[in-house]
Amino acid sequence: MRSFLAQIRAVRRRVIFSLLVAGVGVGLLSALPATEVMHALSSNEFCASCHTMKPMAETFKLSVHGGNNSQGFVAECVDCHLPESNIVEELYVKGTSGMRHMWGEYVLGMEQLDYQSLHKTRADYVFDSGCESCHKALEQRAMNATESSPVSDQTHHLVFANKETNPDFQCASCHYDIAHPDLKRNMRLKRENRLQEMVQLTGGIK
Repeated sequence: MRSFLAQIRAVRRRVIFSLLVAGVGVGLLSALPATEVMHALSSNEFCASCHTMKPMAETFKLSVHGGNNSQGFVAECVDCHLPESNIVEELYVKGTSGMRHMWGEYVLGMEQLDYQSLHKTRADYVFDSGCESCHKALEQRAMNATESSPVSDQTHHLVFANKETNPDFQCASCHYDIAHPDLKRNMRLKRENRLQEMVQLTGGIK
């Protein structure tokens, strides 16, 4: 009887082990396409595919982060606009942001984003974790800053000392359009061009 029970336990362990191995295998196989899809939907080309994003894409190329630097470095949109925390938060921000943009683009038929209102809340859409992942020495220099240190290090010391408790101390709070120089002007010119085209189509002002 004991021998029979031992055999049952052994079979049970093998079944559980096999199920665990199969589960891990299925999970890995499922994760690979999901990762590829996530990567494809996070490229700069995909982000710029909506016409409302054209001004952002055009001005980004003129910025230091967009390749206008001596090293030829080009950041990804998601480097700034997705948090570097955990997969759950990243997927949530990616999903809600994507749905919001698609709703405005294809359902509401928006011609362009409301720059004035969005610019006031820019810190909600630009995550410090992205800035800090590239500018790794920034915090250390800031925390070691003294009165003899460069003004930028002293300023950043104040920021890092307050950023956890004061939402006004975020990277985007001071660095307004560092990745999109002259974005407001770009959007204004596009709006003026559209108005001129409308006037021409209607035969001009009578």
